[in-house]
Amino acid sequence: MKNIVITLLFFSLIAVSFAQNVSSVQEQKQFFSGKNFTLESDWDNLRNTGNHILPKQSVQTSPSQKTSTCTLNKRVFGWHPYWNGSTYTNYQWNLLSDMCYFDYTVDPNTGNNTNGSFAWGTSAAVTAAINNGTNAHFCATLFSSHATFLASASAQQTFITNTINLLNSRGGKGVNIDFEGMAASNKAGFTSFMQNLSTQLKAANANYEVSIALYAVDWSSVFDIPNLKNYVDLFIIMGYDYYYGGSSTAGPEAPLYNFQTSYNYTLTKSITYYLKQGVPNNKLILGLPYYGREWSTSGSAIPSSTTGAYSGTKTFAVVKNNPATYSAATYNWEPISFSSLFVRYTGTEWRQCWIDQGRSMRYKFDIVNQRNIGGIGIWALGYDDGYNDYWSAIQDKFSTCAIVPCSDTLYDMGGPSRNYYDNEDYTYTIAPNGASTVSLNFSSFTTEVNFDSLWLYDGASTASPLIGKYTGNTGPGIVTSTGSKLTMRFKSDGSTNNTGFYAVWNCAAAAIDNVAPTTVVNAPTGWITQTFTTNFTDADNVGGSGLEKRFYNVSEYTGTEWRSTNTRGFFNDNFDLAIHPEWTQKTGTWSIVGNHLEETDQTPSNTNIYAPLTQNLSNRYLYHWQGMISGTGANRRAGLHFFCDQPDSTNRGNNYFVWFRVDQSVVEIYKTTNNVFSLVKSIPQTITAATWYDYKVSYDRVNGEIAVWMNNNYVGSYTDLSPISTGGYVSFRNGNCDYAIDDFKVYRSRNPSATVSVGSANTNDIYYENPSPSIPAGSVSSIVKDSAYNLSTVNTQTLNIDWSVPTCPAAVNDGTTMDVDTVFTTTQLSANWSNAIDPNSAIAYYEYAIGTAPGLQDVVAFTNNGMATSVTKTGLSLTLGQHYYFTVHAFDGAGLVCSATNSDGVIVLTGSGIPQSSYLNTQISIYPNPNNGTFFISAPDGKIVLDILDVSGRVLSSENMNTENGKVEIKSQLAEGTYFVAIHLANGNHIMKKIVIIR
Repeated sequence: MKNIVITLLFFSLIAVSFAQNVSSVQEQKQFFSGKNFTLESDWDNLRNTGNHILPKQSVQTSPSQKTSTCTLNKRVFGWHPYWNGSTYTNYQWNLLSDMCYFDYTVDPNTGNNTNGSFAWGTSAAVTAAINNGTNAHFCATLFSSHATFLASASAQQTFITNTINLLNSRGGKGVNIDFEGMAASNKAGFTSFMQNLSTQLKAANANYEVSIALYAVDWSSVFDIPNLKNYVDLFIIMGYDYYYGGSSTAGPEAPLYNFQTSYNYTLTKSITYYLKQGVPNNKLILGLPYYGREWSTSGSAIPSSTTGAYSGTKTFAVVKNNPATYSAATYNWEPISFSSLFVRYTGTEWRQCWIDQGRSMRYKFDIVNQRNIGGIGIWALGYDDGYNDYWSAIQDKFSTCAIVPCSDTLYDMGGPSRNYYDNEDYTYTIAPNGASTVSLNFSSFTTEVNFDSLWLYDGASTASPLIGKYTGNTGPGIVTSTGSKLTMRFKSDGSTNNTGFYAVWNCAAAAIDNVAPTTVVNAPTGWITQTFTTNFTDADNVGGSGLEKRFYNVSEYTGTEWRSTNTRGFFNDNFDLAIHPEWTQKTGTWSIVGNHLEETDQTPSNTNIYAPLTQNLSNRYLYHWQGMISGTGANRRAGLHFFCDQPDSTNRGNNYFVWFRVDQSVVEIYKTTNNVFSLVKSIPQTITAATWYDYKVSYDRVNGEIAVWMNNNYVGSYTDLSPISTGGYVSFRNGNCDYAIDDFKVYRSRNPSATVSVGSANTNDIYYENPSPSIPAGSVSSIVKDSAYNLSTVNTQTLNIDWSVPTCPAAVNDGTTMDVDTVFTTTQLSANWSNAIDPNSAIAYYEYAIGTAPGLQDVVAFTNNGMATSVTKTGLSLTLGQHYYFTVHAFDGAGLVCSATNSDGVIVLTGSGIPQSSYLNTQISIYPNPNNGTFFISAPDGKIVLDILDVSGRVLSSENMNTENGKVEIKSQLAEGTYFVAIHLANGNHIMKKIVIIR
């Protein structure tokens, strides 16, 4: 193995070549060093240019505040690099105990900072951390000239003084020392410096902390742990770059267990090493990468050698933001190291991107608990910007909301396929939620006889009664506790090791808890116009086993039936109308019979109707339907395939299958791999023919548990040690029977609150609107499970949805009936308008305004007019010769408003006015209009009096004339402008028209 420095890696999409002793921290610092930005907004602007290595800024999906009542019981220490800008707005602060601002770059000659972007004093991220009760640290880095700094008492003192001043100025918690690339010759000087730093900091403030970033592999034995442990508060393993840019083999950045027998460096080995060196358990933190690495490889095999053509880091957010590249089709699970990767062919070469997904990260978190160390470190905060996968795992593993499952696996530190390590010594207590007893079944056990041993205790600690001590090939077999906890201790010596052990634990739930939990949906009760957050009130009975999992479903009313958006991981089909197009009928005779789906041909042994369903958006899914098996055969069975990747193949490719057998009185759980069935669990269960049952099946794609209920009674479960993590389809199947299905719904697991997307795109959770104000368009349903496998009843809240603005009135007329152009009063104005339209929440009221130009409200501000479509506004003081305009808004029941409709305006003239007749308005016209001074008046034959007025109402000319053949020609010398023509007929009727003259 090369003597490389194990260091931190950063952002995505950069291809770099790594020299032996150049860390990727230095690569990134060099890239950003010329920017010298000190404001988060500058870094955000840089992120959004799209021309550099920073991923684009994410839409905020996690509030920058405490998101639940869960409290951490481990340290979660995350570095926030200055170039990550405002990503801190997506941090879940209640799940982050410590935020470390990166970085103060140490000048080895002076001890001062040389990083122009170090903005500790003004950083909004630091402010947000402190305001949310999170400890704020800053990180000091030194990557070269260590001897110079460690030999200079003045440089060290300057740094220490600066550190104290910086922490004092912000109310900070501590300083993190990241000195990378040190040699063995630096050991004594570094130890002395750390002792001096700690002594002075704690003299300034006893609560200040000093932490060290430890190399994943301390190749040169730089860290003198015995002489540091009393001075250093946290030792943080930089648990990444085990496979780095220059590796000859593509592999995991942070392998939990050994990936290759020829290269045996792993997270578990690093933990073992530093504990053996004397780091106290509570001070040891395991730093983990929120990024991965992609290589060009010689092929698609795992492992594959690298070609050197490309090597680049990818953040979790970048992988998530590029689902077409990093897809279910390219995803792989590596079962030896417990790592995830994506393997793809670009058209010219093979690529492998090794990066932790939620599943593999949870296994790493489990080791932190199993080794009972202080917590985790995160390099780097913001690399999962906008995604909650890791936050949810932190909550589930390191908080008061954590759930220890009733069934799980237990490996030694070598994992499923490798030997444990020398110098291991750890104790772990298995305490599943709601258990009455715990059974531990060892299927393999081999240690170095008499030197490496396992002890099991009947209780919560090694002070509990000893069940037995085991060594060599004499394993425990099956042991069961008398109470709810079982404790193990394992110890190996410093030389020979062996294959170790593998065991599965199961628990018996406390018999006293047979009371179902409860759930209530607390969605907004008014009209919903956009994406919203719905809260849930979930509770278990007093003294119960505790809530274990929460589920929800979002549905929408299409105008004829309730459905769900299957690309959002939900499904809802009541089978009331026709078989919907998303269902593909592969085999069997399927039809809608009496408002349910039914397969009526009893001859086939394997029918198939399937539909697409995205099943990788939550950790757990709940499949719920009513089913009835009937017919005349002796081998009647039916059930559901889920997490399918090849739905039209015989056994649906890779998936799980729950099979209900009437004639054998059994429920069977199968795993299908490459279309080959494997029966993994058989549970006796009476199933009566021609009887409707309520079926529920849950699957956890992280821990592999499948659980089954009938009529809300728990039937049994099975846990797959190598769970399928993605699936694109579900498929109903029956054999030699008539199978009826109704009310099929799929729920996703959730937190105590969930975001529901609303809008016009059909990718939203809800994209339909109320068909009428009284018929809701959306619903949210909830169901919860406790640790004793009790299920709540389903609680549903319907929602009124209207996200589209109403249709504005088609026209606004000046006047009380027909549209007029003039008024002859200075004290009032009138208008009327056509009805606005809103089919969803209905029109609630109109507002009008009056102004001296269209859209202005400088005469009368917008005023609620109720549902009336006309108004006469009195008490005005109008100006002669001024034009006035009405503007009308329409508001719907959801509070949405149409843009505006304006009248064409009226002008205020002098005189008593000329009455206008609606009849004359249709019989008399002036054309052309506008004109050049010559125009025609169409009017009934006979004498008329023609007056021409200016805009102030002054009469410019008056003339008697006769109309012949229904018209008369007028030739005027009027200048360009707007005029009014008053026409007086012999029968006493009058009308006024506006004309425009253009010369």
